Amino acid sequence: MSAPVAGLSAGAGEDAGGGLGLDPDGRDSGPLRRHSYLAALADDMIDRFGGDTYTEQITSARQVYDQRRGRVFEDEPLWETWTQAFLEWYVTEHPMAGDPGTRPPAAEIALEARRAGDHRREAAAQAWLCSHRSLFEVRGLRGGRVTVVDLVGGGQFSVREERALAGVSVGDVAELRLVGFEDEVVFGRTFCFHPAGTRDAITAHVHRMRASHASRPDMVDFCASLRIRCERYRHVSPPRIYAGTTPGGDRGG
Repeated sequence: MSAPVAGLSAGAGEDAGGGLGLDPDGRDSGPLRRHSYLAALADDMIDRFGGDTYTEQITSARQVYDQRRGRVFEDEPLWETWTQAFLEWYVTEHPMAGDPGTRPPAAEIALEARRAGDHRREAAAQAWLCSHRSLFEVRGLRGGRVTVVDLVGGGQFSVREERALAGVSVGDVAELRLVGFEDEVVFGRTFCFHPAGTRDAITAHVHRMRASHASRPDMVDFCASLRIRCERYRHVSPPRIYAGTTPGGDRGG
């Protein structure tokens, strides 16, 4: 089990009253500004560390990512979802050059911002660096907030989300990234929803893998590999695929 994520605690965002900016017409725009700032920084990191200078590093990182989760091809429905999740993982979790002794790109950005005296940029980079990627169940959708429960760690989070989440329902299970920034919790770009009817199999895998001391990323990535299998074996029901596959097998690539 990982240590608590800095800047993000269970129940975060339950008190939403303080620190929100207002437009001249009185509309609460603080969450939108926070989300836009984080998104712009993510774009900056991806543009910089995903450019030609880092071709070797990003190619190596993609190989690691595919080995962990399974490979998705450009003509498959999951391509866009996988690509967005990969790029976010690459700048927030994967150490530079694949060396565990180095830091992810977000750490480099945070250090540069600190040296430049740009405290908000530093805080945003740290928020990405300390973000929380896990398996969550949606428990509530109301008033610009999404309540989710971490199926790995057990914490409950109230996520500020002003955008319409088309097709999302209470009871859905998904791999998500939560980012704690300026006293709010928002979603990152990782949205990998698991098929209906697979929750029990997912929680069973989590319990077994936790007993064998697997890490949270190992649990999340294994379940992601099952999502790929559902695309490859459409003649088999998703609950059967999820229940009948064990960690350590082929990752769907």
